[in-house]
Amino acid sequence: MKTYLKFLRKYENLLAKKSGLTITVSGLSGSGKSTVAREIAIFFELKLINAGDLFRKYARQKKMSLGEVSKFFPESIDYQIDKMTLEAAQKGGCVIVGRLSAWVTGGWADCRIFVQSNKKIREKRIAQRDNLTISAARVNVNNRDKGDCSRYEKLYKINLKDKTIYNLIIHNNKITLPKLKKEIIQRLKDFLKK
Repeated sequence: MKTYLKFLRKYENLLAKKSGLTITVSGLSGSGKSTVAREIAIFFELKLINAGDLFRKYARQKKMSLGEVSKFFPESIDYQIDKMTLEAAQKGGCVIVGRLSAWVTGGWADCRIFVQSNKKIREKRIAQRDNLTISAARVNVNNRDKGDCSRYEKLYKINLKDKTIYNLIIHNNKITLPKLKKEIIQRLKDFLKK
């Protein structure tokens, strides 16, 4: 199973050529990656695809927290999500949000973005988003980060802390949405011109 990314690389040659931009947005839980991706999708008129939505749906069905699910998520579902991510990247015309989106899309991504945010801010966002106390959000963030890091290391030998694969790092700490949007769009436009 650890060679699954190699399988995806072979599979990618079988699919149609890409038309339009493919941009990936990754980051840890609560970093704001979905917000960043949404702003990019709106500005560039691209389809928004969020791999995390499938993960959340599975958690709701199993009545588990995201932290719990990250420990027990079946490999087969990981592989399905990765296959759908690669297929979308190959078609183009999309922004793909997901922790592994930059890794899975390979050379099909025109730009790979990582959204960086400090842990306290991420905990606060998770608490607000999921209607949790800060201490419960802290446990959630810790479990999710550790669970995802170990799962992807086990499945793919990927170190999620390695940011060398990304073209742009967006710092999303205490910045307003209008300023964040302006920075993202400008940096992305500058990168795509190169």
